[in-house]
Amino acid sequence: MIPLLCRLLNFLNRFHFSLYVLLQASTVTARDVTACRGLGLKKMSLPFVPGFELVGTIQALGEHAKIEGFFQEGDRVACISNFGGGNSRFISIPASRLIKIPDTVKSTHAVCMLHDYMAALKALRLSRRNGSPFTGMNILITDGFSAIGQAIITLANLEGANIYCTADESKHAYLATLGAKCFPMEPEAWLPSASGTFDVVIDNTCLDSYSSSWFALNKKGTLVCIAPVYHFERHFDNGCGILDLKELHNRWAALKAKYVMTQTAFVNVVNEYDEDPDQYKQDLRYLMLILERGVITPKIAEKVCLEDVPDAQRLLYSGKSNGTIVCVPWIDN
Repeated sequence: MIPLLCRLLNFLNRFHFSLYVLLQASTVTARDVTACRGLGLKKMSLPFVPGFELVGTIQALGEHAKIEGFFQEGDRVACISNFGGGNSRFISIPASRLIKIPDTVKSTHAVCMLHDYMAALKALRLSRRNGSPFTGMNILITDGFSAIGQAIITLANLEGANIYCTADESKHAYLATLGAKCFPMEPEAWLPSASGTFDVVIDNTCLDSYSSSWFALNKKGTLVCIAPVYHFERHFDNGCGILDLKELHNRWAALKAKYVMTQTAFVNVVNEYDEDPDQYKQDLRYLMLILERGVITPKIAEKVCLEDVPDAQRLLYSGKSNGTIVCVPWIDN
């Protein structure tokens, strides 16, 4: 009886500080795939609903949220959930996780800014030299075909950078239409001729613990490592069911990038909002501005209904999705 009472009090307290949001769009990402399949060292508690980035309209406010007065019913907001719940039609979420966005941008476009474009913008900002533009600079992006990779290409193109990327050979023709020059995915195929040539390398794959990306830098270059990295196609020993050696490998690489490697910066996509909410909100205002003005148009791989989210996750797991997968909860199957 006491645990049930504690859960009820926790729910009432959460609603007191929360807002009830009608969802218009949410992301389907590799993070959802790992959570739903129970992969990795950290497991989500059940029941679990995937979807961590979402856009919607406020329908009701808890009493504390009403007193604060920052949000009102009908406000259009972006939500950064730390517990999932986005692949649904409604969500109750703390006011601290919400950001107002313009009414004029499409929900399916706006939600793409919250994950892929936010990571791309932060990676580019960390690689700048004293705030100078990237005009004429050589930038290498590992896995340029990924949703984050394509977002980086789009933003770097706005500043006139010379863009190179690694990708499977079957994706080279498509990436060339985005203005990128392509290398094979395997570092041993491109590093011998590209060593020491790049001003910026943004590593989105961690194929060899960031070593090849670091050696590709010139003397004043900057390496930006984006984590977490999901390698569904790569096979590691599972540690006899006790340890996830794949995630341990990635965590060791992340620690090396953060604390050992020189000329290196690190971006954790999962913790972006919590590490600096004010910077995140400012970055999102900028992205919404250029989105509203038509300067950028995100690449959407698919728009899926709630019933098709498992199929969308399987597409992500296969590595064949081209762009961001967006869940639109009110469309029919």
